[in-house]
Amino acid sequence: MKDLDPASFTIELGKLYEQSRQNGTVTVTMKRMTAKRIKKAHAVKKTVPRGGEALLEQEKLKKENKDAMQVDEDDTTTYPCLVRAKFKDTTLSTTVAPEDFLQFQENYRTVVIAYMNSLKKKDRKKGKKRTKTDN
Repeated sequence: MKDLDPASFTIELGKLYEQSRQNGTVTVTMKRMTAKRIKKAHAVKKTVPRGGEALLEQEKLKKENKDAMQVDEDDTTTYPCLVRAKFKDTTLSTTVAPEDFLQFQENYRTVVIAYMNSLKKKDRKKGKKRTKTDN
């Protein structure tokens, strides 16, 4: 799995869509990175994804102040987003920081619109038509 920055991810995603024009499907998934996922990524890569430092710090404070913890109704926690794309044996991934997410969505939208013409309508077989019989 290639872990790319968001800009090169969209470029590589365009290449995957280009390859899939003849045959195949590109699957894109987006997930919110919780503190648990950030810790897991940190253990594997030894770096914290951009935008995840504040979330880890907040999680640490919650554990320290567990007894005095109050429920915040106006919780404004922002989470990084994990984006993965898969085509046949090729898998790409990127982590998008909350402050960069709108720009990433614009880039992603541009790529999707560029390759929209390769989408095909599903052929649906018509079922047997029921006929009314007179008694």
